[in-house]
Amino acid sequence: MKDVLNIALAAFAPENSVEASLVRLGSLVDGILSDNGIARPDIIAFPETFCTGNDYSFGAAEHSEEIVSWMRETAARAGCALAGSVITEETGSLRNRFCFVEPSGLVHTYDKRHPYFGNESDAVTPGTERVVFEWKGWRIMPAVCMDLRFPCWSRNSGDCAYDLYLNVANWPVARKRAADMLLRARAIENVAYAVFCNRDGRDSLLEYDGCSWIVNHRGRDKASLTEIGGVKVYHASLDKDEMLRFRRSFPVLEMADEFYIAK
Repeated sequence: MKDVLNIALAAFAPENSVEASLVRLGSLVDGILSDNGIARPDIIAFPETFCTGNDYSFGAAEHSEEIVSWMRETAARAGCALAGSVITEETGSLRNRFCFVEPSGLVHTYDKRHPYFGNESDAVTPGTERVVFEWKGWRIMPAVCMDLRFPCWSRNSGDCAYDLYLNVANWPVARKRAADMLLRARAIENVAYAVFCNRDGRDSLLEYDGCSWIVNHRGRDKASLTEIGGVKVYHASLDKDEMLRFRRSFPVLEMADEFYIAK
């Protein structure tokens, strides 16, 4: 169990090919691990579909094994967990799959529940299961982009209790203010740390600016910003004891309404 968890978010913009993205990401991880003022991370997070961008074709899914293999190899080399989402194919349907890869090679997965309407919702099958997994004594709820807008799905409840909400996203700059407000709401209502790792750059439809946040259980900013190789890296140390003390002194979670989510 670790009371302080160090996390780094890389606001990465995919290159024109998966291979080029992975080469650049390898250099970025090396930069994060070097002596640059960033505490040695327990988690390095990348954005949603960090190697392929918003390409929901079966061609993108063909790279899923390659991307996850790279995550396994890099996590083992770096000695920390890696997180991000990957387009994958399962029984003839596409999934936008959050992958959290431990240095041991163990992979925790979650399928995005709320595909963005339009090209993604037309192509991707939504997930049906909320997920919480544990890493270094921290209970983590994964989420992907649009999931941020749905408080019931993200509720910190008895069957899915968590300490850290970790959302990886492709969230456009035009709706940056909404992401900021929604993330703080998720943190405050769930009395948990909330993290949002977003991409930079632009694709054929939208512009992004890498807006990412790390906020505590009070909705207060915790992140510092360092630029490595032209990539914004947000980083912070999260104090679990501080959060638990607040939960004991202000037991609002005990007043939460019971509910269930229909499949």
